Amino acid sequence: MNKQRRQALLGVLISSALVLSFVGMMAAVVMPSLTVFAASAAVSYVADLLLHSAQSTTLDRLRDSRFGLTIRFIIRQFLLLGLCGAMSDIDSFVVQMTAVGLLLLFALQLAYGAVLKHVRKKRAELPFTTRGLDMESLGIRRMPHPFLMDKHVRKTLHLDVPLFAGALGTMATDNWRFVTYGGILSVSAGYVALLVLLPGARNALILPSTDAAIDELNHELARYRPQIALYFTFAAISRDFMYQVNMWLESLESMDLRPIIVLRERATLRYLDATSVPVICVPKAEYLARVEMPELRVCLYPGNAGKNVHMLQRHDVKHVFIGHGDSDKAASSNRVSKVFDEIWVAGRAGRDRYERIKHAVRPDQIVEVGRPQLMSLHRWTGQTSQPVPTVIYAPTWEGWTDDACYTSVIPAGEKLIKTLLAHERQLRIIYKPHPLTGSRSAAAGAAHRRIIALLEEENARRFGRNPSDARTAVRKLARIDKRIAELSERGVRSPYPDLTEAERTARIRRSRNQAGELYWSAVPDEAHHVVLDRIPSLNDCFNHSDLLIGDMSSVVSDFVATRKPYAIFNLEGLPDDQFRNEQRTAYASYLLDLDCNGLAEALDAMLHPERDTMAAYREQLKEYLLGPDYPPSVVRFNAAANDLYRRGVRDFPIEYPERAQLLA
Repeated sequence: MNKQRRQALLGVLISSALVLSFVGMMAAVVMPSLTVFAASAAVSYVADLLLHSAQSTTLDRLRDSRFGLTIRFIIRQFLLLGLCGAMSDIDSFVVQMTAVGLLLLFALQLAYGAVLKHVRKKRAELPFTTRGLDMESLGIRRMPHPFLMDKHVRKTLHLDVPLFAGALGTMATDNWRFVTYGGILSVSAGYVALLVLLPGARNALILPSTDAAIDELNHELARYRPQIALYFTFAAISRDFMYQVNMWLESLESMDLRPIIVLRERATLRYLDATSVPVICVPKAEYLARVEMPELRVCLYPGNAGKNVHMLQRHDVKHVFIGHGDSDKAASSNRVSKVFDEIWVAGRAGRDRYERIKHAVRPDQIVEVGRPQLMSLHRWTGQTSQPVPTVIYAPTWEGWTDDACYTSVIPAGEKLIKTLLAHERQLRIIYKPHPLTGSRSAAAGAAHRRIIALLEEENARRFGRNPSDARTAVRKLARIDKRIAELSERGVRSPYPDLTEAERTARIRRSRNQAGELYWSAVPDEAHHVVLDRIPSLNDCFNHSDLLIGDMSSVVSDFVATRKPYAIFNLEGLPDDQFRNEQRTAYASYLLDLDCNGLAEALDAMLHPERDTMAAYREQLKEYLLGPDYPPSVVRFNAAANDLYRRGVRDFPIEYPERAQLLA
């Protein structure tokens, strides 16, 4: 059973215990039975803690069923009062003390939550958030300590445990001290928590006015003088979408021009990778319009989104669509790109995609700059480079609609893995799916989990449940992961508050390189890999593989840079010549149908390079897709930016009459 299934089963078991515990408490009130009630209440508290610790998906189902965390605590408290009334007189001391204690605690919990909600609301009204710019002069204080803020509802709700236990103790012994002291302890804890929160909350509310904040931001931008920006906005904010920005960070850092990153959703900062490039996040369009960058003449867009228009309206800036990977998908040659001054593509293939869209863009709008992200890829040597021949299966996701379902995971993924596992030659499989796989389609999610189960079961059969043969490496990897997490924290959470963003970035990348090296050494060479996290990177997986099997996506285009054999699923069942003609990335690929016919030829090319009939075609395709090797794509990307900037300055000369005053 794979990890996801175990976690899902654990969630179901804990949820069942939680629901049954409430049924037990209800039955105990009817009996009445103090013993049954106490045991059921204890189970309910433990189940609540375990359910949240396990981060089970059943939490959402409970919430949707009107049985969320707060409701559960309220029901439990009402059942306690019901038991008090059933076992004592309604006007007895235990009933009165319990009721008063719960009411006072509820008032304190309400006040605590209200204070934090007010702080968050006011902080969210700040016109921007920054990273890598010195905004200390604004005097914005830090938020209260994370312990006081994170999961505060769970923490404050559990303050009723002493009162709850005290009431049960009084009913069991008829001793008034239990409920009295329990009530005092619960109410006192809630009161102290509120007192501890208030100073930090008050400091966090010392905020500048919008005008003062924007003026100071413009002052700092005048000192930094950004010349080129990367602009990103996306409605669905998650780590899975931020790869569109993160893939360009190192390219930005290597530019001659002074770069800046402009984001529009605050949540994106949480998932933005470490970078030495200054970042500003401006949620409201009216505030973005007031941000002054007089020397900005080039703006890069990795994605097409509605709020791009808020930056596109800057007439003195040259706007460039750079995308987040070239492929033969329709999204890689969208007619919307016509609004940009230029479209930067990797190679001639990108130009041809746009030229096939009649009247969409002008030929002079398209500039071939290569793919600077691929500089770390190892080139094929003409033979397998791994101790065990390695196949990487890197399918794309299902897409936004069923009509444009690009993934092979649903119709063929499971069969492919079974066929590879059954091959006469021992093979190693790396499964590296698109991060959004299963996010829209339940069928894709189910197939994805079955593939993981197959690989984990095979590893378990051959190596035991833990395939690691290097425990020291595993422990080191855990320490590196912890160090990266600590370095990624900022504000009061950070153990390294004095690091500059450049220093932080250098340390994180150095740690990731160490983690990548340890990852491969932590398991036997023959073990299969399911790669769902950032480490190892896709490029690292490419370097540790000898054959790629994938779908029509930018992953295949990037892999072509290695010149290693690759295969693509022909999901629509088109004739080979027609498919290769319509999907240029497939020109040098081995083609697979839904029954995995064609896989033998691809594997034969990997295992016996002298039989690789596509080697010469891959050389041609690499230059067609990604451009020439020389000059390197990093140089071409930088040169394109410099050239466009010069033209931008020529068309709109820089006017900066107040610089002397601002820098004085």
